[in-house]
Amino acid sequence: PNSIQYIALCVVFILIVIFIVTAISNGANMTDGLDGLATGTSAIIGVTLALFAYVSGNTIFAEYLNIMYIPHSGEMVVYIAAFVGACVGFLWYNSYPAQVFMGDTGSLAIGGIIAVFAIAIRKEALLPILCGVFLVENLSVMIQVSWFKYTKKKHGEGRRIFLMAPLHHHYQKLGMHESKIVSRFWIVGIMLAVLTLVTLKIR
Repeated sequence: PNSIQYIALCVVFILIVIFIVTAISNGANMTDGLDGLATGTSAIIGVTLALFAYVSGNTIFAEYLNIMYIPHSGEMVVYIAAFVGACVGFLWYNSYPAQVFMGDTGSLAIGGIIAVFAIAIRKEALLPILCGVFLVENLSVMIQVSWFKYTKKKHGEGRRIFLMAPLHHHYQKLGMHESKIVSRFWIVGIMLAVLTLVTLKIR
């Protein structure tokens, strides 16, 4: 491509990266509302990304699975393994009832790490599936706020779809125990991780 096309492609790529990092960071932040929810979900995502990084950096696996071979991407497994280890270590104190709280700084950073790592190993297209929990949490807030504003403008009184947003608080309002909500979200996260890994063979 000529220089103008190259610049245009760079601009588009930068905008896409900004969108992905912002969306995943915000999703992780929204998910961080119950003890161990964001941390456990992030650890599951991290393990999945570690497997992707390993197979992408191995010529035999990359050829067999028909995925892009990324030289030395296997070395990034060390970094993501440290990330997963940090999440699990934090989860020891953050599981219900939490002794230590992450806060916005931690959850935003976790989301950013996941997004950047996925982009580095060229698996950003799989993030909507892999980070499905983050996506649903994000969407629940967007739907709640949009519907509230729309109904307030139309009827003079704001109405809600969920009892409370993000989604995990909706289940809390229904009377479900915090630990049960977290456990079920983890199960959903594991199922989404398995589904993401299955796409390797489907391709």
